[in-house]
Amino acid sequence: MFRRAVILCFFGLLPNLVHGQPLRIAVASNFAIPLKNLINLYDQTYPAATAISVSIGSTGKLYAQIQRGAPFDLFLAADTERPRRLVEAGLTLGDLQIYSVGRLAFWHPKSSRPDTLLTQLQRSPRIAMANPKLAPYGLAAKQTLAALDWQQGATDQLITLENVGQTWASVASGNATAGFVALSQLREQGTPATNFTLVPATLHDPIAQGAVILRSSAQPERAGHFLTFIQSKSALLAP
Repeated sequence: MFRRAVILCFFGLLPNLVHGQPLRIAVASNFAIPLKNLINLYDQTYPAATAISVSIGSTGKLYAQIQRGAPFDLFLAADTERPRRLVEAGLTLGDLQIYSVGRLAFWHPKSSRPDTLLTQLQRSPRIAMANPKLAPYGLAAKQTLAALDWQQGATDQLITLENVGQTWASVASGNATAGFVALSQLREQGTPATNFTLVPATLHDPIAQGAVILRSSAQPERAGHFLTFIQSKSALLAP
């Protein structure tokens, strides 16, 4: 009883933090794994907090769902463009906030040779990437290919998928020889450094990742509390 009283006293600073409705978060695929780890850390730090519900997808698809009235409290995008559009449309509480900066990597699991990125691209007959129109990691991949002046060979295949999660699955299953994925995915799986090449940040626009609290949120104070928490911790798990 005493322990519970102390917890409730602490949460008195955040009156809407503790109640039965879960916090509903829409998150871009690239940040799904770091978010899972951050939620576990959040639950350990604030054991009296209620459940968190997570919906994972491409930034473009989640953005479209929010425009159509999807009931989310917090949107963690993989870019800043879509959150900014929501701000301009009056669908958020306050401005967008940067919560992380992503890193793009080229995963080539069947090749451990220390070649250059361009050489690895040339050695990969089936390359997977996220859709540049929907996913910021896909746009970064497209910009990287252009910056390297990569030319698709007659027998090469460039496989375009909805998001970086599907890109990872395509390479993991062997459907693609290699692919552009998020560094966070490689770290989570313990992928040897010899099996991927970190894409120089100079080859594409920064993957700054923006978050917004949605005006439709039923618990904006708790959404703000969680966002502040991940901003303080996400550097440990940066994608």
